[in-house]
Amino acid sequence: MIINIQLNMIDKLHRTSLHYAMLLPMVLTLASIVSCCISYSNAKQHITQDLNDAMIALANEKSELWTRPDTIAALRQMHRATHKPLIYQASDINFRNPVLKEEAYFTLVLVDRHNAPPKILGNKIASDSIMLMPERAIDGFAVKIQGFADCSMASVFSASDQTLPGILFSLSILSMASIFVWHRKEIGLQGMTGASISSVGNPFDGIKLTPMQRRFTQMLLDAPDMRVDKTTLCSSLWGNKSNADESLYTLVRRTKTALAATNIEIICNRGDSYEICVNN
Repeated sequence: MIINIQLNMIDKLHRTSLHYAMLLPMVLTLASIVSCCISYSNAKQHITQDLNDAMIALANEKSELWTRPDTIAALRQMHRATHKPLIYQASDINFRNPVLKEEAYFTLVLVDRHNAPPKILGNKIASDSIMLMPERAIDGFAVKIQGFADCSMASVFSASDQTLPGILFSLSILSMASIFVWHRKEIGLQGMTGASISSVGNPFDGIKLTPMQRRFTQMLLDAPDMRVDKTTLCSSLWGNKSNADESLYTLVRRTKTALAATNIEIICNRGDSYEICVNN
């Protein structure tokens, strides 16, 4: 088998296998990120639903109180003075997520068709809104109720289920470590194989060759595919010598005789080129 071809094939197969193997940790990491985002989004939706359920229960419980004329008068006066909604703390409400007891609140604001409700600034999780209409709708006013939660990204993340993302991320780390170990072993095996082939294919160890034979053999070893055409050999070894073809034939014949007892073979390709092969 030709030395360079064997080494190139081994290296090419190793690099191809490594490229395909790296796809596994990449896919696992991507799946971990996607599942993490989905879990985070589901946690936000659960918090929003929790706010909606609490808001509906609160509206059913306190609708009569919040639609009384004195309450509406107080809301109107507060709006004129501060232009801010009335905030109802939610510490007495039972949420499915206990963190919301400290983070959630509800706003009450008096609105009509002409006055837009004040906006609540900040990055908050907001519920839907409910309009409570008084029995005697004075001037078309209604009480708008909406829930908010000042949940940070960390609190939402801690409330989300990250079991699957954690498993996928752990598998990606484990696969990357396995590929690294396998890559190191392959490099060591290639080094051992290369050293073995090099020692077997070196025609200068323990073989008696003339300087011209050594030069001729080295040209074959250094050439691509370990093959050199006859014209190049003649011009490199003898320059413009008139009988270079006969000298090359004699050199090849004597070199073959010197290498007869080894696993190294000089092959003539239709008289146009010569190549050297190392047989296993």
